Amino acid sequence: MPGGIEMKESMEMELTPKFANKKIFEGEGGSYHSWSATEFPFLAQAKVGAGILVLKPGGFALPHYADSSKVGYVLQGENGVTGMV
Repeated sequence: MPGGIEMKESMEMELTPKFANKKIFEGEGGSYHSWSATEFPFLAQAKVGAGILVLKPGGFALPHYADSSKVGYVLQGENGVTGMV
């Protein structure tokens, strides 16, 4: 199977929404939470990570380097500015 993930026919996946269970950072401008691969083993099996960045009004996320591909999207908001390099 592509991506190196083997799935057995009898294996069922839990696809209900789950809250991020680990708070990495919280400050005046917002917070960052992640989903733990120990509690969600399918993340480790797929060799991916997942997190959520919550910005409060006027909050700012500093640019940073990551040696992996990332996907980001905005769930709600108005009058904001976003940029990617």
